[in-house]
Order: sequence, then C-alpha cells, then structure tokens
Amino acid sequence: MPRNVSFEEWKQKKKERGEWLTSEEYQIKKDLERKEYLERELMIVNRRLNPRNHSELKKEFVKYCQDNEHLKIESESESDSSQKCGGGVVVVSKKRKSERISNQEKKSKPEIFVRREIILDTETTGLTNEDAIVEISMLELVDGIKTGRKFHRFLNPKVNITQKAMEIHRITNETVKNQPTFEKIAEDVIKFIGDGTIIAHNAGFDRRMLNNDLHRCGWEPYPEKRFIDTLEISRYLFPNEKNSQDALCERFGIDNKHRVSSGIHSAVEDTAHLYQIYQNLIKILEEKRLNPYHFKLKHTTKVE
Repeated sequence: MPRNVSFEEWKQKKKERGEWLTSEEYQIKKDLERKEYLERELMIVNRRLNPRNHSELKKEFVKYCQDNEHLKIESESESDSSQKCGGGVVVVSKKRKSERISNQEKKSKPEIFVRREIILDTETTGLTNEDAIVEISMLELVDGIKTGRKFHRFLNPKVNITQKAMEIHRITNETVKNQPTFEKIAEDVIKFIGDGTIIAHNAGFDRRMLNNDLHRCGWEPYPEKRFIDTLEISRYLFPNEKNSQDALCERFGIDNKHRVSSGIHSAVEDTAHLYQIYQNLIKILEEKRLNPYHFKLKHTTKVE
C-alpha cells in the first residue's frame, strides 16, 4: 500500500509538471475564467434580446430541373439555375452550363413550381419548456416524394433526461454526453428546413421544443403557419378514433412491429413511418377535394 504523500511532495510534483501556480498567478487565472464566463452570459442575453433571423443564412436548397419530363436533383457544379423561394414553394428555371440557349429560348422556357416539405420528429428530455431535444430527424419531400436528403442528430441537451422520457426513447444521459449541443447544429437545422413546410405528428409539441432550443441560442422561432399537423388531419378524417402514429400505422397497414413490440420511440423510425402516413392521408383528402394545406393556416382557412 503506497504511503501518504505530503503536501510538499505533492507541490514539488506539480512544479515539475509545470502545473504549480503562485497565489498571484492563480488569481489571474480565476479572473480570466470569470471574464470568459461573463462574456458568454452577455452573448446569450444579447442573442435572446436580438434573435437572429433565419433569412440571414444562405438558403441551401437543392436545385431542381426538368429532365425527360422528370424532376432531377442537380448539384451546383452541374447547374447554375436561378431560384426564388417563399412559403415552401421553390421556383426553378432550368439551365445547363453545357447548353447554349438563346435569349429568346430562355424567355420561352417554362418555370417549374416545386412544393418542398420537411417531415420532422424529435425526442426530448421531457415535456416542459425547460426540457430540450436529444434526437432530431428530418426527411425532405419534393412534390410529396422523398428526395433522399435526410438530417439526423443525437444531441447533448445540457439538462438531465427524465426517467419517463428514457422509458419512451431509451436515450440516456450517458449516451448523449459526448454529442454536440443544439447550439452547434442550429444553423444546419435551419438550412435544411429552408423555406419548406414542416410536417409533424402532434406538431404543436415538436414546434414548441424546436423553438425553445432555437430561443436558447438566439434564433427566431418558427411560426405556427410553417407547420402542418398530421394529428389534426387524422382527427378530422377519423373522429372519435385513436389517431396516434401507432394507430395510424395499423389502420394503413404500415409495418410498425418493432416499435409496437419494443415500445421504443425513435425519431428516425418515426419520420419514416410519418412519411407513409402522410401519403395515405393525402389520398383520403383528395377524395374529399381537400389537401393538407387546408389545415396549415388555422386563422385563415376553415375546413367544412
């Protein structure tokens, strides 16, 4: 058993490693740490008082053009298409660098109107405004079809995950302790969403949790009109029936066995299921001469 180390021996070891600080050096170190802490706090306060607008970021939308009467995704190296964005609709004019198009041909070339939507799901530390997102998953749709672009992150929420939440998604504090904070990925989230309409099940909850995290790091919140709630649509189409995602998967014959058997909620799995649910809801709405956008602006649109 090793003998006890005296203070002088411990101090000498610290000096040999260059870790020993005089009282004056120690005070300077503590003052600098306090200064850095206060600067960080001031930055957070300034951000909350003056939230940054989403439009400050470059809108990173994929350019779409028409090729053989089908939409195709083009990278910036393949196309220098111009685009205008607003309200979830992307307007794209097709133009390839290799093509030599006269001014008259450019004027006569039709524009393509593309509806862009983002399927969103989150898992959180709990249900209160003090809770935070621990997992976020998004899928991009163009004209109702998946493009293959996805966004998924686990996050360190900087608050403890409640026991009830862990029972639902099985994500523990240990699992996410080395993951990035929401602040680190906030701009990536905003860029991915762009001007798209956000589709979520029980959208009020996901919107609240997303906006809470955006507020904490100084970004403006998303307004209600940016969301379509598949739960609200389901309640309209199937009144007095269960309309949870599990119930809708069973109703539409969507394979949901893993979630039902395990009881585990996963943002990635839920966005995949919600895409299929959304397609089925659209078909039923079309039979009633409706579409999901009748449910988007509650204060201006009334569904009879």
